[in-house]
Amino acid sequence: MSKKIDYVWLYACLLPTFAFVGVFLLYPAIEAFRMSFLDWSMTNYLHPRYAGLDNYAELLKNAEFRNSFLILLAFMLWNIVVLQGASIMGAYLINSLGQSRLGGFFKVAFTVPMVLPGMVVTMFWLFFYEPNNGMLNYVLGHLGLESWQKVWLGESQATAMGSIMMKGFPWVSGLGFLIYLAGFQNIDESLREAARMDGASAGKIFWRIDLRLILPQIRLTTVLVLIGGTQQFSDQLIMTKGGPGYSTMVPGLYMFNHAFTYGKLGTGSAIGVILFLLKMGFTLLNARLMRERG
Repeated sequence: MSKKIDYVWLYACLLPTFAFVGVFLLYPAIEAFRMSFLDWSMTNYLHPRYAGLDNYAELLKNAEFRNSFLILLAFMLWNIVVLQGASIMGAYLINSLGQSRLGGFFKVAFTVPMVLPGMVVTMFWLFFYEPNNGMLNYVLGHLGLESWQKVWLGESQATAMGSIMMKGFPWVSGLGFLIYLAGFQNIDESLREAARMDGASAGKIFWRIDLRLILPQIRLTTVLVLIGGTQQFSDQLIMTKGGPGYSTMVPGLYMFNHAFTYGKLGTGSAIGVILFLLKMGFTLLNARLMRERG
């Protein structure tokens, strides 16, 4: 009887948490799904009309919306190839330093930025690219390279997308770095020693032993990048607002603009549902990979 009372007390303590999750997380998600079938905007805010699949049909016919997924794909491929590659190489090189002071310094240096709000980093790069007083054009001018000076975030699609992609140089992600570093540290050193005794070079040891043994971590971080990338739009919102034109417009920013700039709440909800389904697909893929790993 006393155990039942203890369980009841524990569940009672959890009720406020469940209530907050239900009210502020589950309910908005369910409501967004319902609103995606409504013709709902700021002009008929109090009297939305049922529109069926019209919002989805309108989006699928919209070339700008379809193109936003191609732009998102470009950013995600960059994140997977370059950011993941930089994190792997950073973790490998620091793991090679062992327990030295220099290795400890670099571990702290690469993980401390994790505590910084992402907005702070984005604002720094926004000022870095500022055409009149930004650091990049300032340095180019003092080096006599005035012809290289550009409106980096507004001149063309190539410069705008390239500038956003360059954000975060040298691209060593704190979370990815820690995952890969743990993977390298868990590799039995005797495998490397045996390879060295057989005459294998450092490059061959990396490609044929280290890299293959961290494949589960690579799969995990790749899926996490895909999941996070589907809803990411803060960089584009702050740095380019989707421009020039629609050249850096991603679906998340397209949703934000329709819901909060144009007041088309039904269309914005429909975009949110599409992104939710895409993210759910990546989540299920991650769960399957984790089961196979187990």
